[in-house]
Amino acid sequence: MASRRMVSVVTNDQGVVLMETHTTGGSSNIAELIAVREALTWCARQQIPDVRVFTDSRNNFAWTYGKKLGKKLNDRDRVVALRREIDELRQRVNLALVWIGRDQNLAGHYIERTYHL
Repeated sequence: MASRRMVSVVTNDQGVVLMETHTTGGSSNIAELIAVREALTWCARQQIPDVRVFTDSRNNFAWTYGKKLGKKLNDRDRVVALRREIDELRQRVNLALVWIGRDQNLAGHYIERTYHL
């Protein structure tokens, strides 16, 4: 059985791809959490102190801001590790996570066009 492919993409506000990560396993929600980590990593490397990250995943809000993880979570260990990394990065970069509708998610549109996911 083939493992699920996750694609995580970070774009700027014009839709230009800044980072793209490919991993296996997980879910689209975990891929979005990886994108939050990647956005914070990119900002830290560029010494950008504040960032607004747009997401269409309500789980991203819960997971990023430390809400309790659900009992039926796919790949709990990965989510816990990502949350830890995000918490560490948030000490260097001020994160404002902003929910947007799926139709406004430029990174999601890029993934759909490029990978037909």
